[in-house]
Formats: sequence, C-alpha cells, structure tokens
Amino acid sequence: MSTIILGLLLGLPVAGTLLCAVLHQRRILETVTVSVGGLTFLSALWLVAEVMQGTTISSSEGWLYADALSAYIIIIISGSALVVALYSTGYLRRQIRDGKVSDRQLWLYYLLLNAFLCTMMVVLLSNNLGFLWIGSEATTLATAFLVAFYERERSIEAAWKYVIICSVGIGFALFGIILTYYSALHVVPGSGNALNWSSLMLVAKDLDPAVLKLAFIFILVGFGTKAGLAPLHTWKPDAYGEAPTPISALMAAGLVNVALYSLMRFYVLVNTAVGGTYAPTLFMVFGLVSMGIALPFILLQKDFKRMLAYSSVEHVGIIVFAIGIGTPLAYFGALLHLLNNALAKMVLFLTAGNVRLAYGSRLMRRVTGAIKVIPVSASFLIVGVFALTGWPPFGVFISEFTIVTAGIDRGYVVPVIFFIAIIAAVFVGFIYYTSRMVFGEPNVPVTGGEAEPLALWVLGLLLAALLLLGVYLPPPLEQVIENAARVLKG
Repeated sequence: MSTIILGLLLGLPVAGTLLCAVLHQRRILETVTVSVGGLTFLSALWLVAEVMQGTTISSSEGWLYADALSAYIIIIISGSALVVALYSTGYLRRQIRDGKVSDRQLWLYYLLLNAFLCTMMVVLLSNNLGFLWIGSEATTLATAFLVAFYERERSIEAAWKYVIICSVGIGFALFGIILTYYSALHVVPGSGNALNWSSLMLVAKDLDPAVLKLAFIFILVGFGTKAGLAPLHTWKPDAYGEAPTPISALMAAGLVNVALYSLMRFYVLVNTAVGGTYAPTLFMVFGLVSMGIALPFILLQKDFKRMLAYSSVEHVGIIVFAIGIGTPLAYFGALLHLLNNALAKMVLFLTAGNVRLAYGSRLMRRVTGAIKVIPVSASFLIVGVFALTGWPPFGVFISEFTIVTAGIDRGYVVPVIFFIAIIAAVFVGFIYYTSRMVFGEPNVPVTGGEAEPLALWVLGLLLAALLLLGVYLPPPLEQVIENAARVLKG
C-alpha cells in the first residue's frame, strides 16, 4: 500500500511531464496538467490518511520516506499546484488571444509546470539527504526557464540571477550535507545509510556536535537562500516579478515551503544531536533579520508583484522565527502559518495577475480605480491584503497570534515586540498602496476586463478557506498539524 501511494505522488508528475513533452495541443496540455494536479492532490490526501496515527511510510529499499511533516507539506504543495493548473488555463488563453504567448511558449509552460511539481515531490519524499539536495537543485532548473518565460531582457536577467544565487546557496547546502555524512559515517550501521533521515534520527545523540554545528551553518545559508531568507533573498523580487503570475504564486506557496521543509529536517537533526539553544537562536536571529530587511522594501515599492516577493521574505522570517522559539505551541503556529501564508500568497499573486491583464501594467501608480474596472478582482485584492497582513478574522491572524503567544510564554518579550512592530508597519504599507489601486478613478485607459469565471471561483474559494481558518480549525487539520509538530520536536 505504501509503495502505491509514494509511487503515485512521484509517478503522476513524471507522467504529466512526459505526456506534455510529446503532446502539443493546447486542450490536451491543459487537461493533462489539471488531471495530474488533481490526482496528485488526491494521492496527498491518501498519504495524510495513512500517517494520521503518527506512523511513517517508506519504500522497501528505504529511498523514499514520508511522515506527518512531509505529508502536511505535500498537501500544501499539491493543492497549490492544482490551483495554479486551474488558473493557468484561462490566464494563458487570454495571453494567447492578446498575442503575448506563442504556441511554443504554451507547450514549454505546461511541460515545465509538471516538471516543477515533480522536482518538489522528489525533495519531500526523499529519505536520503543527497537525493533531497538533488531535488532542490532540480527545482531551480525547472523554474529558471519559467522565470525567463517571456524572453524579455529583464526576464532573462532575473533567471540568470536566480540560477546563480540559488546554485551558490545550494552549493553551501552540499557542504553541510557532506559534513553531516562525515559525522554519521562511523555511527550509522552501514555507510550506505549514513545519509538517510530515518537512520540519522536513530543515532542523532551519538553524532559529533561540533561537526553538526558547522554543518548547520552551511545548511542554513544554503537552503535559506532557496527559501529567500535574508540577507540571501535578492533573487526573489526579480524572479517573482518576471515569472508568469501563476508561476510566481506557485513559487511563493510551493517552492518556499519545500526549502523550509529541508531546513526543518536539519533543524530537527541538529537540535536533537546538539541540544541547547544553538539551532533555535540562529533561527530566531535570521527570522527577525528577514522581517526587518523586507520592511523598507515593502514600504518603498512600485511594483505590486515585487512587493509580494518582499512580503514572502517577511513571512519566511515569521516561520523561521516561530520555529526558533522552540516550543510545541510555536511549532504549531509555524506550521499553521505555512498553510495560511500559502493561501494568502496564492490569492494575491493570482489577483495581481488579473489586475495586470486588465491594466496592462506592472506599476502600482498606473493602477487606480480598479473597483470600477474589475470589481470582483479588486474586492479580492483588498480583502486578500487584509488576510495576508494578519487582520482578523483571517487565518494569518490566528497563526501570528499563536506565534506571539508562544514567544511571550517562552520569555522572549523584546523579540516579540520587534516582531509585532514589523508586522504592523507592513500592514500600513500594504493598505496604503492597495487602497490607491482599488479606489478612485482610473487614470489611464483600461482595455482589459475581468478574469475568467473559473479563476474568480478559485480565488473566492481560497479566500473562503482563509476566513474559515480564522474562525474554525477543522479537527482533522488540527490533528495533522499536531502530528507534524511532533516531528519538529524530534
């Protein structure tokens, strides 16, 4: 049974990639991509049902592995991929109609979208840390061509910047993995298992603390770069700004969580082996630094997608800071925030795509009076901003409140004060810019109209989910998050 589930989660995206490689008709590409997204999401639900009791699933050879933490992240990733697949159909049809996308670009888009999902699944299901690293590097290769999708000078420059910075970061992560292997080589029975997560956790307390401390620095720099953790975040605004809007959404809701997952795996290992406050302190410091560095760029931004990219830097900081607090409540808040942030980022990136299609501009100063031009998308935009910035009764408020409560309970009053101050300032900046976009009179002729009905329904459901998570946490979801939090506790 476990082999079937793991095979579906990996095999479906692989099949989608291969089918899109040989089939070029638009309707077939759309059908394959949406079907793969939907079936992968259903397989993820099946996986969660299997691990709900705290059990783990692995392949007979031990190369693949899934526990409550990986299952939870897989649900978020596969759900985000399904949403992007559904939204992309109408988005790209409109771009083809406007002459902005060719048939070749359409084929490449769906091919790489399936490949992107496949590489993320490799990371999330790898028991071996070496294969986790390979999957992480593969996500960069799959998304680099999507960042350069429009083949403009800015897009190509952003893609190169993304590849170079993330590859250097992943290189640092490789050094960390090699050091981890060195530490485990004479402890784990059989050198072939010295990089398996399941084997390492069994002997974590016997690993060399000094070597693991050094390894964790490399890991934090490496996978922190991929997550967009400041000060190694500089690729993110360019990549998010230039990629097609659905891809920007999937990078913000999917790729970020994959990188954070890798960080969490090593955090658990190092925290178990080293003990004390070593790993938690580094997480708290880097988390607050990320939030602080993102703030001025959010307040002085001209492009809404770039502003959302800096918001992603801020929210990565929030999650890392929460994990660094190191209590069960903080772990729960961090994992809940993973979900809330993914939902909110999907809403705002996809809504930003609707706005851009209508106004034909990426600059916020050229977008005014949206409520009169695209009333549904404009309503989603302003409500989505309230949700993303932690305004009650949306889910982001609950997860941030949980993190603040955990920090105060732990005695971290001063860091929590900085945490709250940054969140409040970000809220002011977002509301200022968004209100200027939504209200008033259009200051330029607007030729585009409202988005496709399917896209609007998808956005409405995402906002409804954010609202639901702010007033009610379904018991099954709460149990899944609690099980994942137990993995973080080690």
